[in-house]
Amino acid sequence: MMVQVLYNLVDTWFIGKIGDANQLAAANIASPVFLILMAVSNIVGTGAASYISRCLGEKNQKRANQTLSIGIASGLVLGAIMSVIGLILLKPFVITLGASPEVYPFAAAYSKVMIACAIIVMCNFAIGQLMRAEGAAMQSIVGMLIGTIVNIILDPIFIFVLDMGIEGAAIATILGNISGIIYYFYFYKTGKSLLKFSFKYAKPEETIFAEIFKIGIPATLSQLLMSVALIICNNLAVPYGTNAIAGIGISQKLIYIGTFIFMGFGAGTQPLVGYNYGAKNFGRVNEIIKKGIQITEMVGIVLFVLFYLIANQMVGIFTPIDNVVYWGARVLRLQIFLFLVVGPQMIANTSIQAFGKGKAALFISIARQGIFFIPLLFLMNNLFGFTG
Repeated sequence: MMVQVLYNLVDTWFIGKIGDANQLAAANIASPVFLILMAVSNIVGTGAASYISRCLGEKNQKRANQTLSIGIASGLVLGAIMSVIGLILLKPFVITLGASPEVYPFAAAYSKVMIACAIIVMCNFAIGQLMRAEGAAMQSIVGMLIGTIVNIILDPIFIFVLDMGIEGAAIATILGNISGIIYYFYFYKTGKSLLKFSFKYAKPEETIFAEIFKIGIPATLSQLLMSVALIICNNLAVPYGTNAIAGIGISQKLIYIGTFIFMGFGAGTQPLVGYNYGAKNFGRVNEIIKKGIQITEMVGIVLFVLFYLIANQMVGIFTPIDNVVYWGARVLRLQIFLFLVVGPQMIANTSIQAFGKGKAALFISIARQGIFFIPLLFLMNNLFGFTG
């Protein structure tokens, strides 16, 4: 998951070197595009992964192979749908993201590339999750590392050498994702994986679709609401100026370091919980959840202290603009309190997904962002302004 964060951090770092607050703000404005694509791919990534783990725990290899193949095929279809809808609604969507007239051209350029290549972004993320479901964590990491290294190499070429600015950063990200996907399919086709992928297994089957969607949709709603919250936050920040929006963007990317670490522990917990739940080894399930909560709470305390002490320096890595550093560090020191609670929450959430409990997973998914956070954004902004 840290490698996934690097995709965003690398782009932000290179865009920050341009020294243009409008392009840096655009990178923040366009962040929900990436999050939305990841969220929709979660239908497949989380939903199919949960069922694969339970099938393996039940020693049902054939059903696990079918779920993998149906999941990847579904990801391709969902990606195509997202591209068509996104390109048709590109202009009103980017304006809705909170882009001011000065920021709009840059945000639209970045968003257009990401939306046009939605299949690539979504499949790269989903396949990585499906590989972890069978225990191939190292291969998942290798695929993401390949993509990140390609992105790091190509970013300065497209942004500075070819003078494409923020649009070049988007193209470099897509080419990095393509590199990761090539490795993933190589892994499956060489027969080194526990599961076998083939389009002949991808024939629609109602039971498998039901299992994928009852867990995948709650997971997707959670991330979609996160994107909606970020869009609302960006719009509420517009009156405070471009530097504030840019600062929020940098702090949010840094916060992802923590939240994605916790998502990583959640992703590591899910196949263990799902496998043992499928095998009815409930004592081991309880032990896995306890250990996961203990580990994430310790990590959260360390991250809280570290981020608080060096907030200014962390934000300063991404921009030389003093005012942006001021806003970014101010936001970062407020947001790090979530490190103390979000880890155990992630463990709880992914465990319930691993159980296949659709209704409970749905409620937990919409509670944090939809029921609490989004209403609080409006209330606290009205009461306390930017700090609220």
